Amino acid sequence: MILRLHRALDALVLALAIPMTLVMLACVVWQVIGRYFFNATTSYTDELSRFLFIWVSLLGSAYVLGKRGHIAITGLIEMTGGRVRRGFDLLIAGLVVLFAVTVLGIGGWLLVQRNLMLGQVTPAMLVPVAYVYAVIPLSGALTALYALLVALELATGEAAGGAQVSLD
Repeated sequence: MILRLHRALDALVLALAIPMTLVMLACVVWQVIGRYFFNATTSYTDELSRFLFIWVSLLGSAYVLGKRGHIAITGLIEMTGGRVRRGFDLLIAGLVVLFAVTVLGIGGWLLVQRNLMLGQVTPAMLVPVAYVYAVIPLSGALTALYALLVALELATGEAAGGAQVSLD
């Protein structure tokens, strides 16, 4: 069940991030073509590509956490074995959940609410800035969920994510 939930969450995140990446790529290609061949610039494609980059980066960060693909210095943990290593991994997952919920989730939600009250809009597209910031609490929720899934996988012995990336 944990594995199915993990795969469903992966599919959801990728279903959001891949089209955003393609639109961002199209915007950047258009900016280059427009500048060099037509001597014209469009400020809304610049702004859209920037905002999509923010969204893709934060969604991708949560996704990579679920794959256990973030760079980690694992020398000390690899010297330990069995239960001690699992304890370290569970502690790290717990700290990630704590950070994701408090800083990204709660802090991001307060930032979105504040910007909704202020009514600030982006200069080119006139989109509320709160929509851009909305990815912060979303990323926090996804990061916390992925960290909980990783912790459950560690506790039960299932493994949906890949191996941790190491600098060794």
